[in-house]
Amino acid sequence: MGQLYDAKLKVEQIIREKNLKESEIKGALSLKSGLLLALVNPATPDDAGKLEKLAAAVKAVLNTDL
Repeated sequence: MGQLYDAKLKVEQIIREKNLKESEIKGALSLKSGLLLALVNPATPDDAGKLEKLAAAVKAVLNTDL
């Protein structure tokens, strides 16, 4: 598994811990980051730019660091 997939799992964990609506939060994160989280899987290659954009989106939407 790569860093991008690990980040997706971390996002899903944060959503569960905060008891938020997964579809709404993932939609907001996808719009902010330009990365469709549903398409990230263990075989997805790491991309530093995408990871950086996702981290910024998580900070903006969830007020949490990845």
